[in-house]
Amino acid sequence: MPLALEIDLSAASLQNQVFKQIHGLIVSGRLKPGARLPGTRALSEQLGVSRNTIILAYETLTSEGYLESREGAGTYVSTTLPDSSLSVAGGSNQNAAYHKPVHLFVPVADDAKRSGAPSEIVCDFALESTDPACFPRSVWRRLTNWRMQSSKFNLTYSGTPKGLRDLRETLAAYLGASRGISCSPDQIVIVTGVQQALNVAAHLFVRAGTTVAMEAPGCRTTADLFRAYGAHIAPVPVDQSGIVVRHLPQSRNGVAFVTSARQYPMGVMLSASRRDILLNWADQTDSHIVEVDFDTEIRYQGSPPSPLKSLDSYGRVVYVGSFAASIGPGLRVGYMVLPPHLVNPAVHATSLLDHGFPCTGVPWLEQAVLNDFIETGAFEKHLRKIRKTYMARRDCLILALQKHIGSVQINPVHCGTHLVWELPPDFPSAVRLQSLMLKQQIGVYTLRDQNIGDADYLENCDRYLLLGFAALPESAIEEGVSRLAKAL
Repeated sequence: MPLALEIDLSAASLQNQVFKQIHGLIVSGRLKPGARLPGTRALSEQLGVSRNTIILAYETLTSEGYLESREGAGTYVSTTLPDSSLSVAGGSNQNAAYHKPVHLFVPVADDAKRSGAPSEIVCDFALESTDPACFPRSVWRRLTNWRMQSSKFNLTYSGTPKGLRDLRETLAAYLGASRGISCSPDQIVIVTGVQQALNVAAHLFVRAGTTVAMEAPGCRTTADLFRAYGAHIAPVPVDQSGIVVRHLPQSRNGVAFVTSARQYPMGVMLSASRRDILLNWADQTDSHIVEVDFDTEIRYQGSPPSPLKSLDSYGRVVYVGSFAASIGPGLRVGYMVLPPHLVNPAVHATSLLDHGFPCTGVPWLEQAVLNDFIETGAFEKHLRKIRKTYMARRDCLILALQKHIGSVQINPVHCGTHLVWELPPDFPSAVRLQSLMLKQQIGVYTLRDQNIGDADYLENCDRYLLLGFAALPESAIEEGVSRLAKAL
């Protein structure tokens, strides 16, 4: 490994220059204790000085306690540095420049402050987590090996701007059969997940001052994303029939972000009558709707409702889906279904987000394996398996609450991986309960965590607790609820 040294060959005492610069790397912390230094021959060639110059500099540093020589292994930074260097290496001025005030987007800064759960949590009822043990490891490995071993596939293929044609054809057929969406493969753009899809939508529709209507409570990170593009967020309340459409803003050229099949986080379904009103609103105000399909495949009973995209005769809906809940967020594959006139602008925006390359950011191999996974029927088999597993965990959570708490008021959980519990009147507030549970090393979540504005848009906002169950085995669910009851 070369060292970041700059030697002035015209100046005197090359040995002293080497000594001082290596000494500076060590005391500043850039060369850590135990780090291996280049051999004397390699460093002399790098710097263009004699090997004897390097040997003498190393010997001086060794004699002063900064380096140590290990027989047959080379020269290393001493694991125990001289006391005089400690105050320098750990000095408060080391990163002083980074403590100066900087101007950031406020939403980004605020989100950075509140993100992350305490590391001591041992049982986390996280909302969007999945169980890695449910990943279809064996079939995924088999399909990957087949693609890798077949000579007909170009393993260095960079892909196309819209994504692999085979996958887009498979998705078009799948969405037509399972979601009633009539689209051609050319209307589908493969992305790295919901977040990239939302960035693309923001590129297309949002300018400084654009009004973005969002369900409240809703997805806070999505609100922050649109704000970062200069949007004005207009929170629209949610009731048992979904977003309350009479409160939609009437400004023109706006955007509505909705989760119609299963509203996030309340879990309610947008009613048929409101779907029609929402589509008419978009046409009358020259606005667009970004529809994200959360958790639809994780359905325990009944058929999923028709997405807005399947009803869109105006060309106003951008439909976004991913495999984060059904396969796992680490797969990093999502897709957008766009009206024909928006496809090329979306492809251009995608390339901007992928460093300007004329191809999707999803690696070709992952797209190909996902295509095979769906086309061979393995995906449907996998869905049946995880539905059974997650339904058992949902039922375990409800039974545990009834066992340890008593009668509980829970929103219907026909699909998805979390439930919404309305707390009894004599219970502490959800925020207070969340704090109590943290002391028990249990992670639970509140609607305050999903507040997209400065006000509360749900009556009795502090009376709801959000509990995810997909990532927890039944024994952990039982233990977590037991601790919750004890905390009360």
